[in-house]
Amino acid sequence: MGIFKRKSSEAVTVDSALTFFTYSKANEFRAIAREVFAEMGLEVQIHPGHAVDDSGREFGFWNIGAICYEQPQAKWRGVIADHLQRVLASFEAPDPFGVLASQDVERRTFARLYDEASIPGIDSYPHRELAPGIVEMLALDLPDTVAVFNHHNANKFGGWEALQKQGIENLRSLEIEQLETLPAPGGGTFNALLGESVYTASRALLLPDLATELTGQRVREQFGWLMSVPNRHQVVWHIIEDATVISVLNGLARFTAMGYADAAGSVSPHVFWWNGTSYEQLTHVRQDGTLTLDISPGFQAVLAAITMDR
Repeated sequence: MGIFKRKSSEAVTVDSALTFFTYSKANEFRAIAREVFAEMGLEVQIHPGHAVDDSGREFGFWNIGAICYEQPQAKWRGVIADHLQRVLASFEAPDPFGVLASQDVERRTFARLYDEASIPGIDSYPHRELAPGIVEMLALDLPDTVAVFNHHNANKFGGWEALQKQGIENLRSLEIEQLETLPAPGGGTFNALLGESVYTASRALLLPDLATELTGQRVREQFGWLMSVPNRHQVVWHIIEDATVISVLNGLARFTAMGYADAAGSVSPHVFWWNGTSYEQLTHVRQDGTLTLDISPGFQAVLAAITMDR
């Protein structure tokens, strides 16, 4: 199953850090980024997924790289320059954690999901793994941007547990934007919650209650559910009820791969299964950009049970 929009005859190697690019295109992006930094008077060390200037400031490449992926290469320099100017301006702005009152911080704090590989120095921030490669972090919602709590700021405003609880409640209070029920080729359906909010995907943290609230479906504990978060504007799920899960898994995997490759704010190209205690990754990406399924013994047992249930 092809994830990326490339000619089938092209021999490609997906970049390990910026997976929406081929290795060669990612290097071209990084070379242009280095030149833009230099034009702005910044000498930086270029790493696969970020740059570091001589004062230790880190500049992540994931989001701006995803934006460039959607643009002709002739526009990359201008897109990167505009983005870097906004980032530098944010460095000069007052520290929001130093000027906001506690009640304002509480109102603006959201639990948010990120691609773990896109966060430079992730150990500097309180976080937990939701699924392989996906981490839950604490985000402070600001008018023009989002600030992520580091350990110091989290401790200042009550610690991880209190802030995470408040962040989940704030997710629950968001309006439902667009709910789609999508047919899978071969039978069955899956649900996708779509929206302009940068926190839409993070509502995966509300499953399975979210599914019950929006569709009336209840989880059969022995089967669990499928889940994916292609990008920050999409969360997708399927409550496993019958043998259509086999065709649904293929349809959901394709939908997820396209949503991951075609949007800014990518989170994960993978589909996960809730096994009763945690999420298991069911899909994997080969070097040529194709998606494969890896069925664990636990999920195989579910498939066998459902088949016998027919």
